[in-house]
Amino acid sequence: MKKLLIDLDVCIGCTAHGAACNRVNHDTVTFRTAEVDKAVTLPAVCRHCEDPACVKACPREAMRKEEDGTVRRSSNLCSGCRSCVIACPFGVLGDVELLGRFNMSKCDLCHSRVAEGRLPACVATCPTGAIKFEEIPDAVEDPKDLLIGGHVVARNPYRRRSS
Repeated sequence: MKKLLIDLDVCIGCTAHGAACNRVNHDTVTFRTAEVDKAVTLPAVCRHCEDPACVKACPREAMRKEEDGTVRRSSNLCSGCRSCVIACPFGVLGDVELLGRFNMSKCDLCHSRVAEGRLPACVATCPTGAIKFEEIPDAVEDPKDLLIGGHVVARNPYRRRSS
């Protein structure tokens, strides 16, 4: 499965990805940022986990994992309960008001664009090529690891540790 990879050595922090995401998702940004150690702001996006906690946590089955591996949300089924937000170990889900009610927003890897053979909007818009849409290398044992330029460079500091 293809995933978004972010090369921090090339990222200039322009936030063009957020503008593209907003445009494609009708004023709903699903590509967020995360602050690490109050020194660095990183792009943060749904990792489309192999075994997604958000899907398990959703009481209305609004979150689902597709055959192609993407984790998607059905806005018609979402009640805005935030169970998926609480369950996500990466903090990349958020709420957005749609038609007078709250729903959860999340990246679906621009599913409709990719189905047409195009790149996700954030990838197509990134002026430096820092955001890539590529197959995860076989060398990555755990997709929860941070990926930079396709190489594991650090373990995710936000991953829940087993006791």
